[in-house]
Amino acid sequence: SIPMNWKTLPSSVLFCSVLVLLASCSYAVLSTIVSLAVGAGYGIPVVLVGKFFYGWVILCILFCIVAAVSRRRKTGVALNAKRTASLAGTGVVMALVTVCYFHSLSYLPISLAVVLLFQYSWMGVLLEAVISRRLPSKSKVVSCLVILAGTILAGGIIGSSMSLADMNPAGILLGLCAAFCYALFVCLSGRVCTDMQPLSKSFCIATAGMLFVLLFVGTVYGGAAVLEGITNTGTLAYSIPLGLFGIAVPIIFLAVGAPKISTGMATILNSAELPLEVLLAAVIILEPVAPLRWAGVLIILLGIALPYLIEKRIVSGLEE
Repeated sequence: SIPMNWKTLPSSVLFCSVLVLLASCSYAVLSTIVSLAVGAGYGIPVVLVGKFFYGWVILCILFCIVAAVSRRRKTGVALNAKRTASLAGTGVVMALVTVCYFHSLSYLPISLAVVLLFQYSWMGVLLEAVISRRLPSKSKVVSCLVILAGTILAGGIIGSSMSLADMNPAGILLGLCAAFCYALFVCLSGRVCTDMQPLSKSFCIATAGMLFVLLFVGTVYGGAAVLEGITNTGTLAYSIPLGLFGIAVPIIFLAVGAPKISTGMATILNSAELPLEVLLAAVIILEPVAPLRWAGVLIILLGIALPYLIEKRIVSGLEE
């Protein structure tokens, strides 16, 4: 049977860090799938609706299966107005990440949009410092600087033909908004309703995110885009993987892992998304990757590992 008592899951920092890392790796698949969907002739609004709707469907199915197997009437803490509002807010913030990022691509080269999105690594550390009212550790600051340098290289900005004309203010603002919303989403995942069962919490967050996206796309692009994203069977080959890797997997993994580690550490771990994204682009869509970008990938991985290496060294020194 499937255990409903989520508190019996391993709660070590290492286990939770791995879950957050896997959440970031699942996000890395999205750019490749979106590229394939757009190449097949489907517009971004349709892809956006498909991702959130079918991600919600997957979570709904999982929720029903687990509830049926457990045979419990009570699946967790009761929802009140405050809890509902906090979960809904988290879902809207999650949706805004995708909405802002996808629309930044309309104004900016992909490489610049990616670099702007990955500013969430230091934004998360800063957000944690503001909330906790404590300065970030030196290891996190160094890690963010290393990741930032690696992101610039891996994003392909250096050596590109980008000019000042490509620096569209609206696109830059949208890219930075996407980064901030992602840092905020990771923060909220670790702080909102932490006593709820992760699957129940994830389902509530996904429901709010899905409703927001349907409302946004319906208002801006019209109901036809919403209907096509849901009913067009041709989009299923893209919508289902997007829903699985972009909604279901990361929300559940963050719901379990994020409460056990700091916001700053969680956003640093999420930087693993870009290296895998570059690798998948090279392998699946055969995108040529310059040596500088591979160097950036290695630097990002080093930046992710730094806090753990530094802390391990400190602990080893104390044990001696």
